[in-house]
Amino acid sequence: MNHARTLRWSSWLGWQIDSNWASLPLFVLYTLVKPLCGSLLLVCMYWAARAAAGGSAPPAMLPFLYLSSACFLLIAGVTVGMTHAVVSDRESYGMLKFVRISPINLRSYLIGRGFARAAQAAVGAGVTIGAGVLFFPEFRAALAAQGVAWGWLLLYLATGLVMLVAIGLILAAAVLQMARYGMFLSEGVAGVLYLLSGAVFPITVLPPWLQPLSYLLPPTYWLEGMRRALLGPAEPGAAFGGWGHGSLALALVLSSALLAGAAHFFFRWSEQRAWRLGRYDEVSG
Repeated sequence: MNHARTLRWSSWLGWQIDSNWASLPLFVLYTLVKPLCGSLLLVCMYWAARAAAGGSAPPAMLPFLYLSSACFLLIAGVTVGMTHAVVSDRESYGMLKFVRISPINLRSYLIGRGFARAAQAAVGAGVTIGAGVLFFPEFRAALAAQGVAWGWLLLYLATGLVMLVAIGLILAAAVLQMARYGMFLSEGVAGVLYLLSGAVFPITVLPPWLQPLSYLLPPTYWLEGMRRALLGPAEPGAAFGGWGHGSLALALVLSSALLAGAAHFFFRWSEQRAWRLGRYDEVSG
């Protein structure tokens, strides 16, 4: 119950901090327009590439990159939310040390702050997918062709939540040892994941020496699982083309479990080390 209360109130606090710079209608507009414009930018890039290729671009590419970019909003939301909570509470408000000595769990507190950003990202992703269904016939046809595999979709969402929390905890633990410039760590890691996890193009497009790194990343399996549950099986010859839902889900569960174990031990070590070295009081000059 203590962890549940911490999650609830830290999520509420995260929402208050994120939305206090504008009126509620303006903040909601910002939350919706920003991810939608990012996805539309990818659509325009696809149209430009198709025009340059004389219309020979594969039609399945648009649903692939559009859905992946919408799902990737959740990865960026959770990781940035948790690391930003460490930096802002320590350096902007000077409250992180008091959170640490209060009768709540610091890990639960940071997860709650990440959930606040995740909720905003989920709304943006939902609106982006809805706009795709409304305005892009290729995307609408791809969703309707196979039907949604709801059971697998729920499994991928639940396992993906564990994976995202684990990534966020690892990054938050690293930022505990850094000064203000640590807030850029999550953005850099998100950029690397955006490149290597197949968010906007199949990982088979990457150079051969980079592809093994993609197969080591849990977000690669999560994004493929979300595409598989919503758009149907991948084309033969593509990455994971011969994989079924069972194999893909097993790879996601195992990789996420290993990541969660590593996040548990790394965060506990980092939290204790940061307290011993006075990192909770440390600010940039």
